Amino acid sequence: MVLDPGERARAARIRHPRAQWRYRRAHLALRTVLGGYLGVAPGLPRFTRRCPEPEVCGGCGRGRPVLVDGPWPDIGFSLSHSGAAALVGVAGEPGAVGVDVERLRATFDWGRVPAVGPQDRIAGFRTWTAVEAVGKAAGTGLRIPVSVGAPEAGGLRRAHRSGDSADWYVHDVDCPDGYVGCVATAIPQAAVSVFSWPSHDLSQNVGRVEPC
Repeated sequence: MVLDPGERARAARIRHPRAQWRYRRAHLALRTVLGGYLGVAPGLPRFTRRCPEPEVCGGCGRGRPVLVDGPWPDIGFSLSHSGAAALVGVAGEPGAVGVDVERLRATFDWGRVPAVGPQDRIAGFRTWTAVEAVGKAAGTGLRIPVSVGAPEAGGLRRAHRSGDSADWYVHDVDCPDGYVGCVATAIPQAAVSVFSWPSHDLSQNVGRVEPC
């Protein structure tokens, strides 16, 4: 089996067969991509979570997923899936990276979401994916508020976490029709390349982040 016991157990708890299949395919894609970058079989990497603030959460076992020490380099990675789409992000050097993909709903009132505010439907989803991606990259999720700036030259957006003066950099990525997604990293002037992962129902994109 390529998936580890924890992944198989989480998949088994998903009641809807199609959702369970999508979960398995997304995690298989993550492992296949990581295995390619690490030069090992997809089933070998083992993951844990690194809480960035253990003094606050008391070692809650949550936070950003990281590779357990092994015969491979320490690279950053992230996975997100929504509906029939999944997005895998890999950082080409040790560092935090977060990705988020969201299916576009027909209607949504972003004015009810403080992290986004009143925006039109698609712009709101783009801002929300940025907020989620930064939270994933930082390992704090939505526990700490994130503010996202307007697009700069080339579409780059800067983001900040409440109480943190460090910049985070958000790039939109190409997604299948009906979805939006982005990648967030702390690497200034990162070059983001995207390639598609052929699949049947689950459209999977892979984003790679490299320092310029």
